[in-house]
Amino acid sequence: MNSVKILHCADIHIGAAESSLGTLADSRRAETLITFEKIISLAKENAVDILLIAGDLFNSNNIEKSFTDRVFECFSSVPNTKVVFAAGNHDPLNADSPFKKHALPQNVFVLDTKDCFVEFADLNTRVYGKSFKEVYMKGTDRFSLSTEDSFINLMCIHGELRSDLGSDYNSITSEFIKSSGMDYIALGHVHKRSEIGKIGNSYVSYCGCPEGQGFDELGEKGVYLGNVSKGICDLQFISTAKRMHIAENIDISGLASSNEIADKITAVIKEKYDNNFTDNLYKIILTGQISDGTLLSLPEIVARLNDTFYFVKLRDKTEFKIDYEALSQENTLKGIFVKNMLKRIENAQDDQKQQLKDALNIGLKAFSGEVSYDEA
Repeated sequence: MNSVKILHCADIHIGAAESSLGTLADSRRAETLITFEKIISLAKENAVDILLIAGDLFNSNNIEKSFTDRVFECFSSVPNTKVVFAAGNHDPLNADSPFKKHALPQNVFVLDTKDCFVEFADLNTRVYGKSFKEVYMKGTDRFSLSTEDSFINLMCIHGELRSDLGSDYNSITSEFIKSSGMDYIALGHVHKRSEIGKIGNSYVSYCGCPEGQGFDELGEKGVYLGNVSKGICDLQFISTAKRMHIAENIDISGLASSNEIADKITAVIKEKYDNNFTDNLYKIILTGQISDGTLLSLPEIVARLNDTFYFVKLRDKTEFKIDYEALSQENTLKGIFVKNMLKRIENAQDDQKQQLKDALNIGLKAFSGEVSYDEA
C-alpha cells in the first residue's frame, strides 16, 4: 500500500525569550533554534518525505536575520524532504514574513492565505491548508477545495479546534474536519500535544510545541513522525526538547534550615528525573507544615540549588504548625487578625475558602517578618 513518511511539527517560536530566566534568557532563546535543527536532523535521519510545519515557526516576523538565515540553511540541508509551511498568528504570511523576504530553497512550499494545496505527484500526495495573513483569522465551516481519492490527502493548518466559529485564531470544528476528506490533519496553535484522534474518516492531532517556553508548558515536548496512507495513520511521538519545564510539590515538614531543604529538593528531583535531571527548569512548590516563627530564606535555598540545577524557582506554600483557634483567642494584633480571618473562612463560599486560607497563611508569615511573597 502506498504511504508517505511525514514529520509534523508546529509552534517552535524561534526568537521567543523567557524573560523570567534573567541572564539565562539569551542562551535559552538560542536553544529553541537548536531544537529546530534537531527536528531537521530527525527528518534527514529518517528519510522523511514531507515535513509539515503547522504555523508559528517564528515567534514574530521581526527577529534577527541570523536566526532566519539559519532556518533556511536548515531547509536546504534536507533537499530530499519537501517542507510545507502554513503560517500562524505569530508569523503571518504578509510583507514582513521571512518567507516573503528570503529566497526559498526548491524544497520549501508555502501555503497561500486562501484555501489551496500543493501536489507531489512522485509521492502520490497532496497537502492542503492555508496560512494566516494577519494576526487574527476567522475560521470557516468547511474547506472549499475537494480532495482526490487517488491521492493521500494531508492538511497542514494553524488553528483552534473548537465547537463553533467564535475564535479569532481560525476555528476548526468537527464538521470542518468531517467534510474535509483528509487522511491526516496536522494542527498547530495549541502547545499541548494531543493523542492521534479520528473525526469522521480523518485522523487529526496537535503535536504541541517542541520546546516549552514557560511553566504553563510542562513536561515532555516534541513532534510526530511516521507514515500515513489511505485510512491508516501510524505516527509516533518523538521527544525533542533540550530541557523540560517541571513543576513539583515537595513537602518540607519538619525541616528548618536552608541546607536541609535544598538537600531534600535535590534528592526528590534526582530520584524522579534521574536522567539529565540537572538540565531541566524547575518550579518547586514548598508544602507541608513548619514551626511557627520559622523563616524560610528562599534566596538562600535557590543559591544552594543553583550549583546543581540549570534553573530553579521556588514558591512557598507551607503552613505554620499552629493552633489557630488558640491563637485567635489572644488579645494581640496577630490574634485579632487570625480571629477575623477564621470567621471569614467559615462564612465563605467553598470556592473562596482556599484563597482565604492562603491569605491567612501569608499574613502570619508577615507577622514573623517574612513579608516577601511572589506567586508569579
